[in-house]
Amino acid sequence: MVRRISLLTVGTLGDVGPMVALGLALKEAGYEVSLAAPEDFMDYVASKGLEARRCGTDFSKFMKDGEMAEIAGAHTIVTVKKWLRPGADMRALFEGILRDAVTASADADAILFHPVISVAGEIAEARNIPAVMVGLGSVSPSAENLLSVIPGTGIAAWNRYGYNTLGLQRLAYRRVIGEIRKSLGLGRAFWLRHPHRVHGERAPVIYPVSPVLQPRASEEGDEIYFTGYWFRDEAPTWRPTGKLAEFLTSGPRPIYIGFGSMPALGLERTELILRACEAAGQRAVLFKGRGEFDRVPLSDNFHLIDQYVPHEKLFREVAAIVHHGGLGTTSQALRAGRPNFVGPFMMDQKYWGRRVFELGAGPDQLPIQDWTLDLLTERIRDLATNASYALKAAEIGRAMQQENGTANAVAVVKKLIGAPSSEATIRRAKIAS
Repeated sequence: MVRRISLLTVGTLGDVGPMVALGLALKEAGYEVSLAAPEDFMDYVASKGLEARRCGTDFSKFMKDGEMAEIAGAHTIVTVKKWLRPGADMRALFEGILRDAVTASADADAILFHPVISVAGEIAEARNIPAVMVGLGSVSPSAENLLSVIPGTGIAAWNRYGYNTLGLQRLAYRRVIGEIRKSLGLGRAFWLRHPHRVHGERAPVIYPVSPVLQPRASEEGDEIYFTGYWFRDEAPTWRPTGKLAEFLTSGPRPIYIGFGSMPALGLERTELILRACEAAGQRAVLFKGRGEFDRVPLSDNFHLIDQYVPHEKLFREVAAIVHHGGLGTTSQALRAGRPNFVGPFMMDQKYWGRRVFELGAGPDQLPIQDWTLDLLTERIRDLATNASYALKAAEIGRAMQQENGTANAVAVVKKLIGAPSSEATIRRAKIAS
């Protein structure tokens, strides 16, 4: 029987948010749960009622000012090279993440881990505990898709082979992995091994993704589960108020434009997308995030939001969504039944942007390095006026609204690692009473 589960994650809110939702659901099911997240999200995790532990330093700052900001909008090959040959800052950040993951899970009976935490296999093997990977992107070998950070091809063998890059990344951190293996009482490592192998086999994968959004890999032999997105409705009574409510009702239904926690667009691209929106004849709600929307003059066709608003509610108030293609934003936008246009910055965002297009729920993606006024205007006009996108997105939304991702995930966890121990269940019942 399992008593304590350690959730291990890195990244920004798009990575941490789903883990918080799962952690709370597991806690309610009777498990004792800790969530290890980047230092800048520890207060957020604790505020939601979970035990917060550190897994790396300020990841948001790294995204904004560090090496990841340098490759925003760069070609995929540039991104892959950066992962395989990190600079000093990136190396220090991820070495800290790997060390913190070991410490944060020291008392765990089972771990659920983000794909980037490449020592999860070592942790599980040394402590003889189960480990389950959380698939935030495409991380299962497939004839159809390569890693979500690398565009797939029409060649099945190449798509499968590309997953070996996950093993190559371990070479960049072989020194710290060696130290960790030694501290855990393990022998020398085969550095090129797949980082998601646990107890000699590939770890089972739980995807917080709707099966409508991501096709199941066709390969045999892997345990793969698509549960639907993990989220909690934390603002069930939210309604637009004040100037936002006035803007929404003062003209044709606007579109939404926001790029989450991505590095800043820069003034040139900020002005470009606003000009394209005007040229396409669209009003828009703008989410500031880390962008520069607050640094340029805005006409009456725009309303700027610079504080928290629940996306799952706001998206139902707009006609369409323009965003960066993070899994969370993509899932919430489609669940709201709204067409999407993705302008990806990096990593798995191109994968989700391609999926939106393949599903018929929006125009083809346009990576930010390819933005021009004409192309953006064409995409935004197409997004807002193509009735087929709206019909398909509404169909997808109806299907996704029937899913209870967190409940499905808890059922899968129980199947994979066992039910919570009676001791933990009794303790939770006493606290509740």
